[in-house]
Amino acid sequence: MKTVILDSGPIITLALNNNLLWLLKEVKKKYNINFLITEPVKKELIDHPLTTKKFKFEALQVMNIVEKGVIEITDSSEIGKKAGSLLELANQAFHAKSRSLNLVHPAEISALAASIVHNADAVMIDERTTRYLIEKPEKLRNILSHKLHTKIRIDKKKLSLLKAQAKGIRFIRSAEFVAIAFEKGLLDDYLPKLPKPRKTLLEALLWGLKLNGCAIATRDLNTLIRAELKYKK
Repeated sequence: MKTVILDSGPIITLALNNNLLWLLKEVKKKYNINFLITEPVKKELIDHPLTTKKFKFEALQVMNIVEKGVIEITDSSEIGKKAGSLLELANQAFHAKSRSLNLVHPAEISALAASIVHNADAVMIDERTTRYLIEKPEKLRNILSHKLHTKIRIDKKKLSLLKAQAKGIRFIRSAEFVAIAFEKGLLDDYLPKLPKPRKTLLEALLWGLKLNGCAIATRDLNTLIRAELKYKK
């Protein structure tokens, strides 16, 4: 069985897009994939929203698929310890005006920790900062410098230790997940009776995800669309 760790972002994005959470159930059943979330992610997705009015219905949707076993909760002292180590390194790796920048939060870092502990096949995370921190730190520095209008310094030792711990983590976004589901025909019921139905549906799906939380550049989105439209089921 393959294992995919989910951050809160992709689940929220799927819930906000005509409740595409059902795709998780179909993919789990058809391809024997184990979807896991950590306790901090559960708190972000369910516990906190249930105490508010905003996103309360989405929280109930997520609670439903957790109760049905589509998504399982993973929690251990090993994950907690690993998350603490990753969080400390991540939030001390970038500095502005001699002060460290708190770039990541406990929930998303716990997803990375769970991915390491479970030797997961992938971690699904839509948030750009966490992905760039591991995969494209120089690009992240440029983005932060532009955003904060100041020079950003990278602590190379801390970053090196962080990347060493996170080595082997494979990131995917909700956009890639839905694109693969589209490729496998799981969304064919939505194909419209219009010219270029596959292109129309895929664009609608991926732009919906982008506009509802998935951090994917327009260029990357268009590349993904072209790649999927070349695929023949």
